Amino acid sequence: MPKRLLLVLSALLLMAGLAAPVAGRANASGCADVHLLFARGTQEAGGAVGNTGQAMYQSLAARFPGKDVRVSPIHYQASDDFQKGTGFLKTVSAGVRSAQSQVQNIAGKCRQTKIVLGGFSQGGVIVTYAASDDVLGPGLVVGELPTSLRPDVARKVAGVITFGAPADRWFRDVGLPPMRTGSAYRHKTREYCIRGDNICDGGPINRPNTVHGNYAHNGMTGAAANFVARYIR
Repeated sequence: MPKRLLLVLSALLLMAGLAAPVAGRANASGCADVHLLFARGTQEAGGAVGNTGQAMYQSLAARFPGKDVRVSPIHYQASDDFQKGTGFLKTVSAGVRSAQSQVQNIAGKCRQTKIVLGGFSQGGVIVTYAASDDVLGPGLVVGELPTSLRPDVARKVAGVITFGAPADRWFRDVGLPPMRTGSAYRHKTREYCIRGDNICDGGPINRPNTVHGNYAHNGMTGAAANFVARYIR
């Protein structure tokens, strides 16, 4: 290849490199700066993370312009058969395992990445269990659910956010012990419940009312992104 052509190609490659967007520190190693893991609600529309998860992702991306913000679904069967007993408990356990394994994987590979756990409605149950110190209740639940995340992994979680998560009565009615996030997450946890939402206001198991579906567009995902921002440097 003629020397002149080599010089031209080298110049083009250099200009292409200069034109490329500058990646954040975490993204430089193939990792995100902020990674949202979201559990959709019961039979929620809107793809793998649901409408609320998409809105939360968009709010985070808008809150952190210039950073690489990504979203991944927490995998579980978001069934509405809450009276299924053992089978239902196993679906909850599957969601917790999915959440915890993804947190551990990201924390191990991406040391600078800040992880946000989020869930809507039943998905809020999943992330609450995933960030709990321990599990109290029937032996089946203890046997099915994983143990708590290690402290070094927990430190990578910048926030635990729930929208319209069921109140304690729901847990009791479906045979699950009411849960709280663990001590490592408590100050980084925020629960959002719209006034009049019949799922998070302490009512019995029932079909959600129209208020319950408003979290994707009532501004609470923006408030959640602002809350998480204080733990993301």
